[in-house]
Amino acid sequence: MARITLSTTQLSSLDRVLRSVVRITRRLAVVGAVAVVPIALLLRREDGFNALDAILTAALLAPAAIVLFFAQGVLELASLPDRLRKIPGEGQERLSELGRIAGEARGASAKSAPFLLWRLRGTIGSLRDVAGIALPLRVLTPGFLGLAALATLACVVLAGVGVIALLVLALG
Repeated sequence: MARITLSTTQLSSLDRVLRSVVRITRRLAVVGAVAVVPIALLLRREDGFNALDAILTAALLAPAAIVLFFAQGVLELASLPDRLRKIPGEGQERLSELGRIAGEARGASAKSAPFLLWRLRGTIGSLRDVAGIALPLRVLTPGFLGLAALATLACVVLAGVGVIALLVLALG
């Protein structure tokens, strides 16, 4: 099996590129969400704000939410090399902590159960973080990439429609 090797300079430049993509996509999502406000105000102006207008407004906010999820996934993807480096040490440490909690739980009273459950929650959450290295890779699935591209396009369109709605509101 061939091994893929990357230098630290390649990883750091890739990290910078991914973080700039995250910044741009987050700004676009915020612009798309803010553009919904004048559209909602325009809908309210005509005959009040009814349930259908609320549903339409929520649907118009969906592309911004999808773009934000995509940005968070890319950010998680950028932190993946650091997480992979930490796995051997953290995994073993968490498993030994789990063993200590199990040993204490055998002879524990009912009064100490909440404290043990709290410690167990922290340990299991940490193990889930270590084991969850495949989750950021879902950003790269074709379905999610296509959805994110459509949502990005929708945010751009919403920004234009929002400007038009703002002009209509201003002119009266």
